[in-house]
Amino acid sequence: MFTPTRTSGADPARILPGLALTLAFCACETESPPQNPTRETLPNGTVLVRYPGLPAIDSVGPVVDEVDVDLRFGSAEGDDPDLTFGEIRGVEAASDGTIYVLDYLAAEVRAYGPGGEYLRTIARRGEGPGEILEANGILLSGDTLLWIHDHSQWAIMGVDPYGEEVRRFDKPVRRYGYIWTGVFDHQGRYWRSTSHSDEVRTYPPEMGVSTASARSYYKSYDLATGAIDSVYVGESTYRSYTYSIGGGWGVRGIPYEPGEITALNPSAGLWRAQNTSYRIARTSEAGDTLMVIEAGVEEQPVTAEDRSAYIEGMLEGDADMRRRDAEEIAALMPEVKPILGGLSVDDEGRLWVRRVTPDDAPAFYDLFSEDGDYLGSVRLGFEAAGPLRVRHGHLYTWVTDELDVPYVVRAPLFGSGAER
Repeated sequence: MFTPTRTSGADPARILPGLALTLAFCACETESPPQNPTRETLPNGTVLVRYPGLPAIDSVGPVVDEVDVDLRFGSAEGDDPDLTFGEIRGVEAASDGTIYVLDYLAAEVRAYGPGGEYLRTIARRGEGPGEILEANGILLSGDTLLWIHDHSQWAIMGVDPYGEEVRRFDKPVRRYGYIWTGVFDHQGRYWRSTSHSDEVRTYPPEMGVSTASARSYYKSYDLATGAIDSVYVGESTYRSYTYSIGGGWGVRGIPYEPGEITALNPSAGLWRAQNTSYRIARTSEAGDTLMVIEAGVEEQPVTAEDRSAYIEGMLEGDADMRRRDAEEIAALMPEVKPILGGLSVDDEGRLWVRRVTPDDAPAFYDLFSEDGDYLGSVRLGFEAAGPLRVRHGHLYTWVTDELDVPYVVRAPLFGSGAER
């Protein structure tokens, strides 16, 4: 069990259940480092890197880093407004340890020191320069420019460490997500994923299973020239099931549906994968495949127990659903489950591949270099409530307690925070 080095605005004895996680690995086998991969260049120029195996999600050993929190701050009582968070939507960190936190409900961005002490508020509610209305994400560019995404003003603004607005541009993609997922690349372009469909939706929809499709893109905006461009990443399909509820209707997605996951590579191009197999491709903006990483990770079948558990869970959680409808949805499940849960790139250009883990298991990530070299795996010793932000050898995010009170947390990577 970890011991927090500092707890601000709350009783240090009140350790969050999600953070005070003791991992029992005694039943797991120690994992040896993965065997040397094979690397070959295919006739079309693609570099193929194959790993015979990677550590299992419950393994321990020299290549699996157990990441635990060394800093947590927030306030459960709410007596200190500078340490009380209503709803965190973003955490960032500079090289000197300054931590920036976006509170959506308060419409504020606050700065904290490396020990969690409050320093200043750099953005407040308003419609003037450097002010925000409904911001749902922040992104630090270097140490001097903090980008704030304000979907209410349809704008992305850049402020200095003290809140002075130095840049602003209109959103090139007019869409809203719970947390902003835009990225800036090394060429000074802003990127955001989007999709488009020409299909006409009908209301009420037909009962039973239906399929919808959309074309997916990454749209870019060049901050220097104002040029807007896009990269086509393929067509996606989604299945859903519509069922009647009295005089109305309800819609459910099909569990374990396969799909593509992507991440922008800030140095150039995209990382792409189908979530049901461990095969990850790095592609250029033109769509050429430059590298493929394959690993011997077993497929996970959808079992009869999975289907039965879904049926019973739906009947328990949705009083209006009939057993026949739940059984039909369960019958539509594919034969295998996704094994990859997401892709992201950190500040060192490392690719983080999130494996799908059981609901009661810690999050697990594999790390690769841009050239496909396996760098190790990371298991979180806490349950993150938001996206991970990896900065300067540390991981930053937030957690919530049993009362849904949010706290900012920091965790060193690879033990001492040194680059592996």
